[in-house]
Amino acid sequence: MNYHLKYWRHYFISHSRHGTHSPFVYKLVDEVIYQKDNPDMRLNLPRDISVRGKVEEKKYLLIDRLLKAFAFDQFVVLAEKSLPSYEVLLKQQAGSYSFRKIYYIDKTNLDLDFLAIVGERDMLIVNEPHLSVEREDYWKRLKDDSRVVVTIDLYRIGLVFFRAGQRKENFLIRF
Repeated sequence: MNYHLKYWRHYFISHSRHGTHSPFVYKLVDEVIYQKDNPDMRLNLPRDISVRGKVEEKKYLLIDRLLKAFAFDQFVVLAEKSLPSYEVLLKQQAGSYSFRKIYYIDKTNLDLDFLAIVGERDMLIVNEPHLSVEREDYWKRLKDDSRVVVTIDLYRIGLVFFRAGQRKENFLIRF
């Protein structure tokens, strides 16, 4: 199916924050994902992000808000090509003593073996999980993995959480 047709399908079957029944996801959607950006932030975006268009700007600003909301002290970038703006953003936001690792994944083919070292507080940010058939297959395998507890599919970004004590759920959220 065409990438843009898949987007519209996602748009029509996904929910807003009111369609979620998980307090964690509702709060995340309300306070981070649907939060309005500061106009100054849009003006100060890295050049390589602003040149790529509004969608890339929106993704970059969302990742910035996510990194501010989830304190982390380590990060791993798994990408096919260099992502200097995202790597700089991750380095700037990294703190200390939070015992959380953020994984930014922008690869078509990746083995799920790395999930063995992922901790309960860690988070995965999967860029463009619906871009190709291979990425969709990877996203589906990731969602089906027994270690993954919560996934949030925003179409252009996928969020994966390993929260103990919560039942396994997959959310489609409009973004």
